Amino acid sequence: MSKPADLEGMNLGVHPSGSTYVFLKAFFAKNGLDLAKFKQSTVSPPYENMLILGRVDVVPGYIDAEVPELEAKAGGPGSLSILLGADYGYDAYGSGLFTSEKMIADKPDVVQRFVKAYLQAFAFTVEHPKEAVAIVVKANPEYKGKEDTLLAQLDADIKSTFFSAYTKQHGIGAISDKQWTATAQGLKEQGMLPADFSSADGYDASFVEKSGALKR
Repeated sequence: MSKPADLEGMNLGVHPSGSTYVFLKAFFAKNGLDLAKFKQSTVSPPYENMLILGRVDVVPGYIDAEVPELEAKAGGPGSLSILLGADYGYDAYGSGLFTSEKMIADKPDVVQRFVKAYLQAFAFTVEHPKEAVAIVVKANPEYKGKEDTLLAQLDADIKSTFFSAYTKQHGIGAISDKQWTATAQGLKEQGMLPADFSSADGYDASFVEKSGALKR
């Protein structure tokens, strides 16, 4: 595959209650594709394995989660054909740090300290990925033996999700008004946010700014 239109005629493996399905619908909408006209096979987690088993042709997934897992089973880096949503108009945030308005109002000092510690953890992870993986495995012994896949997932994060042109300038964790607006609009279009949700709501950049965010 080299473009979204190449998906036509393929059997899509989907998990309708998962976040990847929301992103898939938004990706199709951005590229003028009608998902209803595609063959879709509903598969249960771990749905991505259906691709390796040859039961579906395509699955939606995260570049820092499903992709390294699948590549480890399919033959290593380069063994999959990947279309990145970010290359085709899907400019949205994938994760974030959430708290309540009440927590911010009642205990802003706690929120500030937590955000600072969180960003320091990011800084350590970026600079010491192998050590970060070792910490994860120590806390989760069931991951022992999967260190290479965990490291590949972390490497994908560092290369593809931790940094952008905006965060390189303003620091990791900094939120771009433009990208947040695009994220909120996409979620509204998919019915995940109320139609009257204001894109000006939903985020507060002040805690990251006060933390002296990591830049690269």
